[in-house]
Amino acid sequence: MSDVTFRNESDGSLFEMTASKALRVLDDIRAWASGNSFDHVVFWRDQDDAQKFWVQLGDERLNYWIHESTFTDGLHEQVEAQMDFARGAQRRSTAGFDRFDK
Repeated sequence: MSDVTFRNESDGSLFEMTASKALRVLDDIRAWASGNSFDHVVFWRDQDDAQKFWVQLGDERLNYWIHESTFTDGLHEQVEAQMDFARGAQRRSTAGFDRFDK
């Protein structure tokens, strides 16, 4: 099963997603990541914009974020689509098209 972690942008320190409704969302993300050959997924939080969790798939940090409410409200039905969008951003980045996304 893939590893899902949360980190603070300021210092890279880990923090836990403690929302009770997040458990199903995290399970769905782990299943998606394993099914798509990503050993780990990291969500980065910037204190200046704490509602956005920036996505890292494997070793690649992306120009893509998932809203905090996905976790706190337990919006597990949106997870597969959100992660597919993140994978699309990762593919654009790998192909060199990310420079047009800014």
